[in-house]
Amino acid sequence: MSLLTELSESPAQIVSILDQTNVDPVSSRENISRLCSSANSYGFFSVVVVPYHVNLARELLDDQVRLGTVIGFPYGVQTTRAKVVETQAVLDAVDEIDMVMNRTAFRNGDHEYVVDDIRRVKEAAPETVVKCIIESPALGDDEIATAARLVEEAGADFVKTAVGYDGPTSPREIRLIREAVGEGIGIKASGGIATFEEALEMVDAGATRIGTSSGIEIVESIPE
Repeated sequence: MSLLTELSESPAQIVSILDQTNVDPVSSRENISRLCSSANSYGFFSVVVVPYHVNLARELLDDQVRLGTVIGFPYGVQTTRAKVVETQAVLDAVDEIDMVMNRTAFRNGDHEYVVDDIRRVKEAAPETVVKCIIESPALGDDEIATAARLVEEAGADFVKTAVGYDGPTSPREIRLIREAVGEGIGIKASGGIATFEEALEMVDAGATRIGTSSGIEIVESIPE
């Protein structure tokens, strides 16, 4: 059974692919406490927080809720060495890493650097799920396809669309990514997804995970 069929027949299962997220740079301990409480209550797949809040989130989350954090956030322009050190610093606490592709290297056509950057983060976290953000809303169609292929070549587990700073993700971007990569790599849609119907559109386009700060709203918008 396909993911789309499963969610169409049992909409409540949407929680199993939702990463409930708060990566606001001014997020408070109270914000993170509420985030984790909602994830525990609703059974979201994971929460994603900034590295500063990783230890707090780990303490608050139930065992079945996975924990992710961001690396090279939000533009990916840090050196590879910096990203590797940042990754190593959180490995004991997190289950997943959402890293940002080096957008400057990509814009300059330095694809070898882009691949090496992603590969070395994955090598630093071989047992951890690594998603690489390409910021697809800021890219043209050919660039989206190229970036997705580079992420796949580097060995990341997911291509992730966006951090949300350059506009919302569209189903079209998901389709372009899905056409560019093999079935063995996941696609995480993130950026502006706030209802069940929007999440379902992303899944229909090929997404296998949804990143959102509106997980509760998505669940509560499931049609009766």
